[in-house]
Amino acid sequence: MSEPEPACPLCAPRPEDSPNWLKVAALSASTLYLDRNQTYRGHCQLVFDRRHVEGLEYLAAEEHDAMMGDLRRAARAIVAAVQPDRMNYCSLGNVAPHLHWHLVPRYRSDPRWGSPIYTTDVSQMRVTRLEEPAFRALAATLARCL
Repeated sequence: MSEPEPACPLCAPRPEDSPNWLKVAALSASTLYLDRNQTYRGHCQLVFDRRHVEGLEYLAAEEHDAMMGDLRRAARAIVAAVQPDRMNYCSLGNVAPHLHWHLVPRYRSDPRWGSPIYTTDVSQMRVTRLEEPAFRALAATLARCL
């Protein structure tokens, strides 16, 4: 007899405020969260809400359209809020196999400009934490920009 699969950490209900993120807003098919690691100022995660699904290939056409609309809306809000030089979009699913996107604003001054940010073990990646008032102010700015 095989062991049951562990519960998906990204399936709803998710905490609005956690050591990993702060909820910015619920969108049409997903929820936008501001990542607590702000090495890349404005780094957010967009998590598909409607059901557990591991990748875009499992979405119905309407779900796909809604998710892509949310992705574009979130990216535009991030660009308006933090004015990056470039946006990176990452949907890997290796650590959390639930459809979600990392929206990573990139700056010419960032520690890995010109290279992918995911080239080292997660434990080796630089972590930048904002003071809580500044972090919450950034989340509020993102929400206004949506």
